[in-house]
Amino acid sequence: MMTFSALMFTSVLLGLALVVNSQIISHGPSAVPASPGSRTLATNDLSTGCGKSPTITSGVYSTTVNGQQRQYTLTLPQNYNPSNPYKLIFGYHWLGGTMNDVVSGSYYSIQPLADNQAIFVAPQGIDNGWANSDGDDITFTDQMLDTLKAGLCIDESKIYSMGWSYGGSMSYALACARPNVFRGVAVMSGANLSGCSAGTQPVAYYGQHGVSDTVLPIDLGRQIRDTFVKDNLCTSQTPQEPAVGSGTHIKTEYSGCSGGHPVWWIAFDGPHEPLATDAGASSPWTPDQIWEFFSQFD
Repeated sequence: MMTFSALMFTSVLLGLALVVNSQIISHGPSAVPASPGSRTLATNDLSTGCGKSPTITSGVYSTTVNGQQRQYTLTLPQNYNPSNPYKLIFGYHWLGGTMNDVVSGSYYSIQPLADNQAIFVAPQGIDNGWANSDGDDITFTDQMLDTLKAGLCIDESKIYSMGWSYGGSMSYALACARPNVFRGVAVMSGANLSGCSAGTQPVAYYGQHGVSDTVLPIDLGRQIRDTFVKDNLCTSQTPQEPAVGSGTHIKTEYSGCSGGHPVWWIAFDGPHEPLATDAGASSPWTPDQIWEFFSQFD
């Protein structure tokens, strides 16, 4: 389970407040290159790395994006088998966080649930954020994907992204920009901070948000959720949300969505936090919900 010191959490709140003030009002869609190799999602769509001796192993890697060096951490499952197609899950950090924080937090506590059936990647943002200026963070993701698919055995119909706060905003941007690449995304307390271009195609969408979030108020989460309520052709509704002080969460699974494109929304009684826990519970419910969301496509 992830823990945050008071100093780190305060810096995150202050930093995100600055992001909100400078970006959320004026920030439009970032310029994003056309999606390379756009395709229709297919079951068991294997990467070119399947059946080959792996050319990469767990560790930190670098790539150059528009003249700037970028880094990411790759975590392979134990006893990686190049003949077994794996899920690929990106975990994007929050503002002020790092790829190391995501790794040390077991990828938002999702990694233990994967039971060595998923490959995880933690990218590092510029200035510890995901401004996605000129689409650079989308290009960064494209380059990571090219390397990983060539060197590892990945089921390309099961590529996912998740993140909290700025990391959730980046995951939302990827759903908008690469709908034919990402099978689904999980956005924890996100907003439109990294752009949404083009944001017109369906993608399976999981969103959660605290009703007492003062950094990125819940209405910002509702707004980006509704992008995919519309794109996924779900029936419009106003989900029930818990009362402040109730110590509970309420999950809504939208009805009427196009096949394979569900929208889940969980509002919880809490502030700006990634792994929400109900009153009286000993562990957060978030990891199980996200893993269930991703696993429904197995």
